[in-house]
Amino acid sequence: MRLTTLCCALAWTGTQGLWAQTDVVVQWMDEEGSPACQFPDAGHTLHVSAWIDGVTQTAIQAEDLVVDSTGTCLWPDAASGVYTLEALPWSWTMVIEPQAEVDTVTLIWPSRPFQRLRKNPSKVRYAEGHPGAAVDSLQLWLSQQLDSLDLDQLMASGAVGANSAQSAAAREALARALERGNQEIAARLTLAPHTLWGDLMASLVREWQMSLGATEDLAALRAWEGSVEARSWKDRLASPGWCSSWELQHDQWWDVLEEARRPWRSWVAMGDVDSLCQATGWTLDELHVAMWMGQGQAWSRWADSWWDLRWKDQCDVAGIRRESDQARRYVLTGQAWGDVMWMMPNGDLEPAWAGEGDWRVWLITRSGSASGTREWSILRSWMANQAPKDVSWGVLSVDANEEGWSSTLAQREQIRERIRWVGRDPGWWDRLDVSRVPQVVVVRPDGEVHTHHASLPSEGLFAELKRWRLTVR
Repeated sequence: MRLTTLCCALAWTGTQGLWAQTDVVVQWMDEEGSPACQFPDAGHTLHVSAWIDGVTQTAIQAEDLVVDSTGTCLWPDAASGVYTLEALPWSWTMVIEPQAEVDTVTLIWPSRPFQRLRKNPSKVRYAEGHPGAAVDSLQLWLSQQLDSLDLDQLMASGAVGANSAQSAAAREALARALERGNQEIAARLTLAPHTLWGDLMASLVREWQMSLGATEDLAALRAWEGSVEARSWKDRLASPGWCSSWELQHDQWWDVLEEARRPWRSWVAMGDVDSLCQATGWTLDELHVAMWMGQGQAWSRWADSWWDLRWKDQCDVAGIRRESDQARRYVLTGQAWGDVMWMMPNGDLEPAWAGEGDWRVWLITRSGSASGTREWSILRSWMANQAPKDVSWGVLSVDANEEGWSSTLAQREQIRERIRWVGRDPGWWDRLDVSRVPQVVVVRPDGEVHTHHASLPSEGLFAELKRWRLTVR
Protein backbone atom coordinates (compact mmCIF):
# COMPACT_ATOMS: atom_id res chain seq x y z
CA MET A 1 0.00 0.00 0.00
CA ARG A 2 1.51 3.30 -1.06
CA LEU A 3 -0.06 6.62 -0.09
CA THR A 4 1.64 9.10 -2.42
CA THR A 5 -1.51 9.62 -4.50
CA LEU A 6 -3.70 9.68 -1.42
CA CYS A 7 -1.59 12.34 0.27
CA CYS A 8 -1.97 14.65 -2.74
CA ALA A 9 -5.75 14.61 -2.31
CA LEU A 10 -6.24 14.77 1.44
CA ALA A 11 -7.69 17.66 3.43
CA TRP A 12 -7.36 18.52 7.09
CA THR A 13 -9.86 19.38 9.80
CA GLY A 14 -8.02 19.21 13.11
CA THR A 15 -5.90 17.13 15.44
CA GLN A 16 -7.95 15.20 17.97
CA GLY A 17 -8.65 11.47 18.23
CA LEU A 18 -10.94 9.36 16.12
CA TRP A 19 -14.72 9.55 16.41
CA ALA A 20 -14.86 13.22 17.53
CA GLN A 21 -16.93 15.60 15.40
CA THR A 22 -16.61 19.02 13.82
CA ASP A 23 -18.43 21.24 11.33
CA VAL A 24 -16.77 21.49 7.93
CA VAL A 25 -17.45 24.18 5.34
CA VAL A 26 -16.94 22.73 1.87
CA GLN A 27 -16.19 25.03 -1.05
CA TRP A 28 -16.52 23.40 -4.47
CA MET A 29 -14.68 25.44 -7.10
CA ASP A 30 -13.11 25.12 -10.52
CA GLU A 31 -9.45 25.87 -11.13
CA GLU A 32 -10.23 29.56 -11.65
CA GLY A 33 -12.11 29.91 -8.36
CA SER A 34 -15.65 29.91 -9.79
CA PRO A 35 -18.38 27.64 -8.36
CA ALA A 36 -18.12 24.15 -9.84
CA CYS A 37 -21.91 23.87 -9.90
CA GLN A 38 -21.94 26.25 -12.87
CA PHE A 39 -20.95 23.28 -15.03
CA PRO A 40 -23.98 21.26 -16.21
CA ASP A 41 -22.18 17.95 -15.62
CA ALA A 42 -21.27 18.86 -12.04
CA GLY A 43 -24.71 19.28 -10.52
CA HIS A 44 -25.13 20.50 -6.94
CA THR A 45 -24.63 17.28 -4.96
CA LEU A 46 -21.50 15.88 -3.35
CA HIS A 47 -21.89 12.26 -2.31
CA VAL A 48 -19.96 11.42 0.86
CA SER A 49 -18.58 7.92 1.47
CA ALA A 50 -16.82 6.87 4.68
CA TRP A 51 -13.82 4.58 4.55
CA ILE A 52 -14.47 1.33 6.37
CA ASP A 53 -10.79 0.68 7.09
CA GLY A 54 -7.33 1.61 5.91
CA VAL A 55 -6.50 -1.89 4.66
CA THR A 56 -9.04 -2.34 1.87
CA GLN A 57 -9.70 1.42 1.63
CA THR A 58 -13.29 0.57 0.74
CA ALA A 59 -15.76 3.45 1.13
CA ILE A 60 -19.46 3.06 1.89
CA GLN A 61 -21.83 5.92 1.10
CA ALA A 62 -22.79 7.87 4.20
CA GLU A 63 -24.65 11.05 3.21
CA ASP A 64 -25.14 13.72 0.55
CA LEU A 65 -24.09 17.37 0.66
CA VAL A 66 -25.90 19.96 -1.48
CA VAL A 67 -23.99 23.10 -2.43
CA ASP A 68 -25.62 26.48 -3.03
CA SER A 69 -25.12 28.74 -6.05
CA THR A 70 -21.75 29.87 -4.67
CA GLY A 71 -20.51 26.27 -4.53
CA THR A 72 -20.57 26.23 -0.72
CA CYS A 73 -22.21 23.94 1.81
CA LEU A 74 -21.93 23.10 5.50
CA TRP A 75 -21.13 19.55 6.54
CA PRO A 76 -22.27 19.52 10.17
CA ASP A 77 -20.95 17.17 12.84
CA ALA A 78 -18.50 15.39 10.55
CA ALA A 79 -16.95 12.51 12.48
CA SER A 80 -13.23 11.88 12.50
CA GLY A 81 -12.07 9.55 9.76
CA VAL A 82 -11.22 9.28 6.09
CA TYR A 83 -13.83 10.17 3.48
CA THR A 84 -14.29 10.18 -0.27
CA LEU A 85 -16.51 12.90 -1.73
CA GLU A 86 -17.79 12.22 -5.24
CA ALA A 87 -19.46 14.04 -8.08
CA LEU A 88 -18.98 11.58 -10.90
CA PRO A 89 -16.61 11.22 -12.58
CA TRP A 90 -14.43 13.07 -10.01
CA SER A 91 -13.58 12.19 -6.42
CA TRP A 92 -11.84 13.94 -3.52
CA THR A 93 -10.33 12.22 -0.48
CA MET A 94 -10.37 13.96 2.90
CA VAL A 95 -9.07 13.27 6.37
CA ILE A 96 -11.07 14.72 9.22
CA GLU A 97 -9.56 15.14 12.68
CA PRO A 98 -11.84 17.60 14.50
CA GLN A 99 -10.84 20.78 16.26
CA ALA A 100 -12.77 23.41 18.20
CA GLU A 101 -13.63 25.81 15.38
CA VAL A 102 -15.30 25.24 12.03
CA ASP A 103 -12.89 24.23 9.29
CA THR A 104 -12.99 25.04 5.58
CA VAL A 105 -11.76 22.93 2.67
CA THR A 106 -11.87 23.58 -1.07
CA LEU A 107 -12.52 20.85 -3.62
CA ILE A 108 -11.21 21.56 -7.10
CA TRP A 109 -13.25 20.59 -10.19
CA PRO A 110 -10.50 19.97 -12.76
CA SER A 111 -10.45 21.03 -16.39
CA ARG A 112 -8.46 18.02 -17.59
CA PRO A 113 -10.23 15.10 -19.31
CA PHE A 114 -11.19 12.21 -17.05
CA GLN A 115 -9.84 8.72 -17.63
CA ARG A 116 -12.55 6.52 -16.10
CA LEU A 117 -16.29 6.54 -15.50
CA ARG A 118 -15.64 7.02 -11.79
CA LYS A 119 -12.97 7.60 -9.14
CA ASN A 120 -10.81 10.04 -11.04
CA PRO A 121 -8.94 11.72 -8.15
CA SER A 122 -8.87 15.49 -7.91
CA LYS A 123 -7.24 18.01 -5.61
CA VAL A 124 -8.31 19.24 -2.20
CA ARG A 125 -6.94 22.68 -1.34
CA TYR A 126 -6.51 24.09 2.15
CA ALA A 127 -4.97 27.14 3.75
CA GLU A 128 -1.37 27.46 4.85
CA GLY A 129 -0.87 26.19 8.38
CA HIS A 130 -3.14 23.18 8.06
CA PRO A 131 -1.59 19.76 8.61
CA GLY A 132 -2.47 18.93 5.01
CA ALA A 133 -0.11 21.68 3.89
CA ALA A 134 2.63 20.24 6.12
CA VAL A 135 2.14 16.79 4.60
CA ASP A 136 2.18 18.22 1.08
CA SER A 137 5.38 20.12 1.84
CA LEU A 138 7.04 17.02 3.25
CA GLN A 139 5.95 14.93 0.29
CA LEU A 140 7.26 17.49 -2.19
CA TRP A 141 10.64 17.67 -0.46
CA LEU A 142 10.97 13.88 -0.31
CA SER A 143 10.01 13.57 -3.97
CA GLN A 144 12.59 16.17 -5.00
CA GLN A 145 15.28 14.34 -3.04
CA LEU A 146 14.43 11.05 -4.73
CA ASP A 147 14.43 12.65 -8.18
CA SER A 148 17.93 14.00 -7.59
CA LEU A 149 19.14 10.52 -6.65
CA ASP A 150 17.53 8.51 -9.47
CA LEU A 151 20.79 7.34 -11.02
CA ASP A 152 22.35 6.50 -7.65
CA GLN A 153 19.32 4.36 -6.76
CA LEU A 154 19.54 2.47 -10.04
CA MET A 155 23.29 1.89 -9.74
CA ALA A 156 23.11 0.85 -6.10
CA SER A 157 20.37 -1.67 -6.83
CA GLY A 158 22.11 -3.06 -9.91
CA ALA A 159 19.22 -2.07 -12.18
CA VAL A 160 21.71 -0.48 -14.59
CA GLY A 161 25.19 -1.55 -15.54
CA ALA A 162 27.78 -0.39 -13.03
CA ASN A 163 31.10 -1.75 -11.82
CA SER A 164 31.73 -2.45 -8.17
CA ALA A 165 33.35 0.93 -7.55
CA GLN A 166 30.42 2.78 -9.11
CA SER A 167 27.90 0.74 -7.11
CA ALA A 168 29.81 1.44 -3.90
CA ALA A 169 29.91 5.16 -4.71
CA ALA A 170 26.17 5.14 -5.37
CA ARG A 171 25.47 3.44 -2.05
CA GLU A 172 27.64 6.00 -0.30
CA ALA A 173 25.69 8.82 -1.97
CA LEU A 174 22.42 7.33 -0.75
CA ALA A 175 23.82 6.97 2.77
CA ARG A 176 24.87 10.64 2.77
CA ALA A 177 21.41 11.63 1.54
CA LEU A 178 19.85 9.74 4.44
CA GLU A 179 22.19 11.43 6.89
CA ARG A 180 21.47 14.90 5.51
CA GLY A 181 17.76 14.16 5.28
CA ASN A 182 17.53 13.17 8.92
CA GLN A 183 17.95 16.76 10.11
CA GLU A 184 15.58 18.20 7.50
CA ILE A 185 12.92 15.60 8.24
CA ALA A 186 13.20 16.29 11.97
CA ALA A 187 12.25 19.91 11.24
CA ARG A 188 9.36 18.87 9.00
CA LEU A 189 7.73 16.38 11.39
CA THR A 190 5.57 19.11 12.92
CA LEU A 191 2.32 17.19 13.45
CA ALA A 192 1.38 15.03 16.40
CA PRO A 193 2.39 11.39 15.93
CA HIS A 194 -0.11 8.55 16.19
CA THR A 195 -2.87 10.56 14.50
CA LEU A 196 -4.41 10.21 11.04
CA TRP A 197 -2.22 12.95 9.59
CA GLY A 198 0.80 11.98 11.66
CA ASP A 199 0.52 8.43 10.33
CA LEU A 200 0.61 9.76 6.77
CA MET A 201 3.78 11.70 7.54
CA ALA A 202 5.39 8.61 9.03
CA SER A 203 4.49 6.44 6.03
CA LEU A 204 5.92 8.99 3.59
CA VAL A 205 9.21 9.09 5.48
CA ARG A 206 9.38 5.30 5.70
CA GLU A 207 8.73 4.92 1.99
CA TRP A 208 11.45 7.48 1.24
CA GLN A 209 14.07 5.95 3.51
CA MET A 210 13.35 2.48 2.14
CA SER A 211 13.83 3.80 -1.41
CA LEU A 212 17.31 4.95 -0.36
CA GLY A 213 18.21 1.56 1.07
CA ALA A 214 17.66 2.18 4.79
CA THR A 215 16.97 -0.93 6.84
CA GLU A 216 15.74 0.88 9.94
CA ASP A 217 13.90 4.08 10.78
CA LEU A 218 15.76 7.38 10.77
CA ALA A 219 16.66 8.73 14.20
CA ALA A 220 14.40 11.72 13.57
CA LEU A 221 11.42 9.47 12.91
CA ARG A 222 12.10 7.32 15.99
CA ALA A 223 12.43 10.38 18.22
CA TRP A 224 9.26 11.95 16.83
CA GLU A 225 7.13 8.82 17.23
CA GLY A 226 8.73 8.25 20.64
CA SER A 227 5.62 7.63 22.69
CA VAL A 228 4.14 4.15 22.83
CA GLU A 229 1.23 3.50 20.48
CA ALA A 230 -1.82 3.70 22.73
CA ARG A 231 -4.61 3.66 20.16
CA SER A 232 -7.04 0.79 19.87
CA TRP A 233 -6.81 -1.62 16.95
CA LYS A 234 -9.95 -0.03 15.54
CA ASP A 235 -8.33 3.41 15.49
CA ARG A 236 -5.09 2.11 14.03
CA LEU A 237 -6.76 0.11 11.27
CA ALA A 238 -8.95 3.10 10.39
CA SER A 239 -5.78 5.02 9.50
CA PRO A 240 -4.42 4.43 5.97
CA GLY A 241 -1.10 5.90 7.06
CA TRP A 242 -0.75 3.44 9.91
CA CYS A 243 -1.61 0.53 7.59
CA SER A 244 0.96 1.69 5.05
CA SER A 245 3.62 2.08 7.74
CA TRP A 246 2.89 -1.41 9.01
CA GLU A 247 3.47 -2.83 5.55
CA LEU A 248 6.70 -0.90 5.15
CA GLN A 249 8.00 -1.89 8.58
CA HIS A 250 7.16 -5.54 7.99
CA ASP A 251 8.07 -5.68 4.31
CA GLN A 252 8.76 -9.27 3.24
CA TRP A 253 8.40 -10.47 6.82
CA TRP A 254 8.29 -14.05 5.56
CA ASP A 255 11.84 -13.91 4.13
CA VAL A 256 13.36 -14.75 7.51
CA LEU A 257 11.11 -17.80 7.80
CA GLU A 258 11.99 -18.96 4.30
CA GLU A 259 15.70 -18.60 5.00
CA ALA A 260 15.21 -20.76 8.08
CA ARG A 261 13.25 -23.25 5.93
CA ARG A 262 10.15 -22.85 8.03
CA PRO A 263 6.93 -24.01 6.29
CA TRP A 264 5.15 -20.70 6.85
CA ARG A 265 2.89 -21.03 3.80
CA SER A 266 1.54 -24.31 5.14
CA TRP A 267 1.02 -22.75 8.56
CA VAL A 268 -0.92 -19.90 6.96
CA ALA A 269 -3.02 -22.19 4.75
CA MET A 270 -3.86 -24.43 7.71
CA GLY A 271 -4.52 -21.58 10.13
CA ASP A 272 -1.72 -22.75 12.43
CA VAL A 273 -1.74 -19.89 14.94
CA ASP A 274 0.66 -21.42 17.44
CA SER A 275 3.46 -22.06 14.94
CA LEU A 276 3.14 -18.63 13.34
CA CYS A 277 3.01 -16.75 16.64
CA GLN A 278 6.02 -18.64 17.93
CA ALA A 279 8.01 -18.03 14.74
CA THR A 280 7.16 -14.34 14.39
CA GLY A 281 6.72 -13.29 18.01
CA TRP A 282 3.36 -11.73 17.12
CA THR A 283 0.14 -11.71 19.07
CA LEU A 284 -3.04 -13.09 17.51
CA ASP A 285 -4.13 -9.55 16.60
CA GLU A 286 -0.80 -8.82 14.90
CA LEU A 287 -1.02 -12.11 13.05
CA HIS A 288 -4.47 -11.20 11.75
CA VAL A 289 -3.12 -7.84 10.55
CA ALA A 290 -0.40 -9.64 8.58
CA MET A 291 -2.91 -12.04 7.04
CA TRP A 292 -5.25 -9.19 6.09
CA MET A 293 -2.38 -7.30 4.46
CA GLY A 294 -1.45 -10.54 2.72
CA GLN A 295 -4.46 -10.24 0.43
CA GLY A 296 -2.42 -7.94 -1.78
CA GLN A 297 0.65 -10.19 -1.85
CA ALA A 298 1.73 -12.95 -4.22
CA TRP A 299 0.74 -15.46 -1.54
CA SER A 300 -2.81 -14.10 -1.28
CA ARG A 301 -4.40 -17.52 -1.87
CA TRP A 302 -2.84 -18.74 1.38
CA ALA A 303 -4.01 -15.58 3.13
CA ASP A 304 -7.53 -16.28 1.83
CA SER A 305 -7.35 -19.83 3.16
CA TRP A 306 -6.28 -18.45 6.53
CA TRP A 307 -9.34 -16.23 6.69
CA ASP A 308 -11.65 -19.06 5.63
CA LEU A 309 -10.43 -20.99 8.67
CA ARG A 310 -9.84 -18.22 11.22
CA TRP A 311 -12.61 -15.67 10.53
CA LYS A 312 -14.37 -16.55 13.79
CA ASP A 313 -11.33 -15.79 15.97
CA GLN A 314 -12.27 -13.71 19.02
CA CYS A 315 -9.73 -10.93 18.76
CA ASP A 316 -10.08 -7.24 17.92
CA VAL A 317 -8.61 -7.36 14.42
CA ALA A 318 -10.67 -10.36 13.34
CA GLY A 319 -13.81 -8.60 14.56
CA ILE A 320 -12.93 -5.43 12.63
CA ARG A 321 -12.28 -7.44 9.49
CA ARG A 322 -15.60 -9.28 9.84
CA GLU A 323 -17.42 -5.94 10.03
CA SER A 324 -15.52 -4.67 6.99
CA ASP A 325 -16.25 -7.79 4.93
CA GLN A 326 -19.92 -7.71 5.86
CA ALA A 327 -20.29 -4.05 4.87
CA ARG A 328 -18.54 -4.57 1.54
CA ARG A 329 -20.58 -7.67 0.70
CA TYR A 330 -23.92 -6.18 1.69
CA VAL A 331 -23.80 -3.31 -0.79
CA LEU A 332 -23.56 -5.84 -3.64
CA THR A 333 -26.68 -7.77 -2.60
CA GLY A 334 -30.17 -7.47 -4.02
CA GLN A 335 -31.39 -6.54 -0.54
CA ALA A 336 -29.26 -3.37 -0.64
CA TRP A 337 -31.31 -2.05 -3.54
CA GLY A 338 -34.18 -1.47 -1.14
CA ASP A 339 -32.12 1.15 0.71
CA VAL A 340 -32.05 3.53 -2.27
CA MET A 341 -34.60 5.18 -4.54
CA TRP A 342 -35.05 5.27 -8.29
CA MET A 343 -37.20 7.44 -10.51
CA MET A 344 -40.14 5.98 -12.37
CA PRO A 345 -41.06 7.09 -15.92
CA ASN A 346 -43.87 9.22 -14.45
CA GLY A 347 -41.39 11.15 -12.30
CA ASP A 348 -42.23 9.46 -8.99
CA LEU A 349 -39.45 8.38 -6.65
CA GLU A 350 -39.90 4.86 -5.30
CA PRO A 351 -37.81 2.39 -3.29
CA ALA A 352 -35.82 0.19 -5.64
CA TRP A 353 -36.46 -3.52 -6.03
CA ALA A 354 -34.00 -5.85 -7.73
CA GLY A 355 -36.67 -8.42 -8.57
CA GLU A 356 -38.04 -11.72 -7.28
CA GLY A 357 -39.86 -14.75 -8.66
CA ASP A 358 -38.12 -14.84 -12.03
CA TRP A 359 -34.76 -14.25 -13.65
CA ARG A 360 -34.46 -10.48 -14.04
CA VAL A 361 -32.05 -8.98 -16.60
CA TRP A 362 -31.14 -5.33 -16.01
CA LEU A 363 -29.40 -3.45 -18.81
CA ILE A 364 -27.43 -0.41 -17.62
CA THR A 365 -27.20 2.31 -20.25
CA ARG A 366 -27.36 6.05 -20.81
CA SER A 367 -28.25 8.60 -23.44
CA GLY A 368 -25.73 8.86 -26.25
CA SER A 369 -24.39 5.32 -25.83
CA ALA A 370 -24.57 3.76 -29.30
CA SER A 371 -23.59 0.36 -27.92
CA GLY A 372 -26.22 0.72 -25.20
CA THR A 373 -28.91 1.38 -27.81
CA ARG A 374 -27.76 -1.64 -29.80
CA GLU A 375 -27.79 -3.97 -26.80
CA TRP A 376 -31.21 -2.66 -25.77
CA SER A 377 -32.57 -3.51 -29.21
CA ILE A 378 -31.09 -7.03 -29.15
CA LEU A 379 -32.42 -7.67 -25.64
CA ARG A 380 -35.87 -6.34 -26.53
CA SER A 381 -36.10 -8.58 -29.60
CA TRP A 382 -34.99 -11.70 -27.71
CA MET A 383 -37.41 -11.05 -24.87
CA ALA A 384 -40.29 -10.62 -27.31
CA ASN A 385 -39.59 -13.70 -29.40
CA GLN A 386 -37.39 -16.25 -27.62
CA ALA A 387 -37.21 -15.65 -23.88
CA PRO A 388 -38.58 -18.29 -21.50
CA LYS A 389 -41.54 -17.26 -19.36
CA ASP A 390 -39.42 -17.12 -16.21
CA VAL A 391 -37.17 -14.35 -17.58
CA SER A 392 -38.00 -10.64 -17.45
CA TRP A 393 -35.98 -7.52 -18.12
CA GLY A 394 -35.55 -3.85 -17.43
CA VAL A 395 -33.35 -0.87 -18.19
CA LEU A 396 -31.45 1.23 -15.64
CA SER A 397 -30.49 4.72 -16.80
CA VAL A 398 -27.28 6.21 -15.41
CA ASP A 399 -27.83 9.52 -17.19
CA ALA A 400 -26.36 12.53 -15.44
CA ASN A 401 -29.35 14.86 -15.81
CA GLU A 402 -33.03 15.07 -16.71
CA GLU A 403 -32.27 15.86 -20.33
CA GLY A 404 -30.34 12.61 -20.71
CA TRP A 405 -33.00 10.69 -18.79
CA SER A 406 -35.71 12.04 -21.08
CA SER A 407 -33.69 11.02 -24.12
CA THR A 408 -33.19 7.49 -22.77
CA LEU A 409 -36.86 7.25 -21.82
CA ALA A 410 -37.82 8.15 -25.38
CA GLN A 411 -36.07 5.01 -26.65
CA ARG A 412 -38.85 2.81 -25.28
CA GLU A 413 -40.93 1.17 -27.98
CA GLN A 414 -43.74 0.35 -25.56
CA ILE A 415 -44.91 2.02 -22.39
CA ARG A 416 -44.78 -1.39 -20.70
CA GLU A 417 -41.00 -1.56 -20.98
CA ARG A 418 -39.56 -1.40 -17.47
CA ILE A 419 -37.13 1.52 -17.19
CA ARG A 420 -35.79 3.31 -14.12
CA TRP A 421 -33.48 6.29 -13.58
CA VAL A 422 -30.70 5.81 -11.01
CA GLY A 423 -28.44 8.60 -12.29
CA ARG A 424 -24.87 9.11 -11.10
CA ASP A 425 -25.46 8.43 -7.43
CA PRO A 426 -22.33 6.57 -6.22
CA GLY A 427 -24.56 4.58 -3.86
CA TRP A 428 -26.29 3.15 -6.90
CA TRP A 429 -23.05 2.65 -8.77
CA ASP A 430 -21.72 0.72 -5.76
CA ARG A 431 -24.77 -1.54 -5.78
CA LEU A 432 -24.53 -2.13 -9.51
CA ASP A 433 -20.72 -2.34 -9.45
CA VAL A 434 -20.70 -0.22 -12.59
CA SER A 435 -17.46 -0.57 -14.54
CA ARG A 436 -18.69 0.15 -18.05
CA VAL A 437 -21.75 1.28 -20.00
CA PRO A 438 -23.58 -0.73 -21.21
CA GLN A 439 -23.45 -3.41 -18.53
CA VAL A 440 -25.78 -6.27 -17.60
CA VAL A 441 -26.83 -7.25 -14.06
CA VAL A 442 -28.73 -10.51 -13.58
CA VAL A 443 -30.96 -11.19 -10.55
CA ARG A 444 -32.01 -14.71 -9.55
CA PRO A 445 -35.60 -15.72 -8.72
CA ASP A 446 -34.75 -15.55 -5.00
CA GLY A 447 -34.04 -11.82 -5.37
CA GLU A 448 -30.27 -12.07 -5.02
CA VAL A 449 -27.88 -10.68 -7.60
CA HIS A 450 -26.38 -13.56 -9.56
CA THR A 451 -23.81 -11.39 -11.32
CA HIS A 452 -23.13 -7.72 -11.85
CA HIS A 453 -21.13 -8.42 -14.99
CA ALA A 454 -23.02 -10.79 -17.27
CA SER A 455 -22.16 -10.90 -20.95
CA LEU A 456 -23.90 -8.35 -23.12
CA PRO A 457 -26.83 -9.57 -25.25
CA SER A 458 -24.59 -9.51 -28.33
CA GLU A 459 -21.81 -11.40 -26.56
CA GLY A 460 -23.48 -14.50 -25.12
CA LEU A 461 -25.94 -13.38 -22.43
CA PHE A 462 -28.73 -15.66 -23.61
CA ALA A 463 -26.55 -18.79 -23.55
CA GLU A 464 -25.44 -17.85 -20.03
CA LEU A 465 -29.05 -17.45 -18.92
CA LYS A 466 -29.92 -20.87 -20.31
CA ARG A 467 -27.07 -22.46 -18.39
CA TRP A 468 -27.86 -20.62 -15.14
CA ARG A 469 -31.54 -21.58 -15.29
CA LEU A 470 -30.53 -25.24 -15.50
CA THR A 471 -27.78 -25.24 -12.88
CA VAL A 472 -28.71 -22.65 -10.25
CA ARG A 473 -31.13 -23.73 -7.55
